Amino acid sequence: MTKGATMRFTHPVDRSNFILSKINEVPESYAQSIDRDEFFEMIWFSDSKSKDKQSIYLIPPFRSLDISLSDKDGYLISFKREYLEEDDKEYALDVFNLFNLQGQYALLTLNPDTIPNLRHIYRLMLYEYTQPLGTYLALKALLKVFLLHLIRQNQQAFLPQDVNQKRVYNFCMLLDKYYCKEWKASFYSQKLGLSEKRLNQILKEKMNKTITQLVHARLVLEAKRNLRASELTIKEISYRLNFEDPSYFSRFFKNNTGISPEKFKKEINDGQRHLVVRK
Repeated sequence: MTKGATMRFTHPVDRSNFILSKINEVPESYAQSIDRDEFFEMIWFSDSKSKDKQSIYLIPPFRSLDISLSDKDGYLISFKREYLEEDDKEYALDVFNLFNLQGQYALLTLNPDTIPNLRHIYRLMLYEYTQPLGTYLALKALLKVFLLHLIRQNQQAFLPQDVNQKRVYNFCMLLDKYYCKEWKASFYSQKLGLSEKRLNQILKEKMNKTITQLVHARLVLEAKRNLRASELTIKEISYRLNFEDPSYFSRFFKNNTGISPEKFKKEINDGQRHLVVRK
């Protein structure tokens, strides 16, 4: 190697797909990003009354959680699906379960024995995240170890694996693929080989919502994402989401949010809407 030459490396860290930060230092560019809903988020914090008590919010993509972090000290670990080894199906399902233990998200109280291990892994991730030669592959491996510690703490929730949780997982995958085209509950129940009644029972148990409520929630979330993108008109957004009549889209949005898309868009543009975690 010639003197002064820069060492080449592969798979550099892409900070648009992985975020590591203290809670009180989360970049505004991430907190207000229209792409934030695509991330898995882990919010690891200490109890305001007892630093020895630590918990983690685990928020899956395209879910809402409105909590205050003003009294919390800790860290945000946020990543897109490409950081999961989905070729390992059982591990991917365990991760999905981990982020959905309580339906929309999970709140785990950490075992004291687990905390030192998580701190050590976090330090390694932070080193890889901040050093110039840090790599995506190392972060992905460290994230897997971090998640496996959480899974192991809650292994009784996963073994044996819940067949209905697998159905919820498959439903969510279908929803991500078809929500813009297929709004009927019958489409999803037929795809999964279940009756509408049975699928609704499973979703109410696991996610506290029906098929139709989840389809509507997904449409509203995508509408909000598009409304934040100021270059799109409301008419264009309604057509993009498969609403043939823009006025019907406006009524749908207001019925589900309590606010018209015009007002929502104006408040976003005026900087009046501030999100704490994910809205």
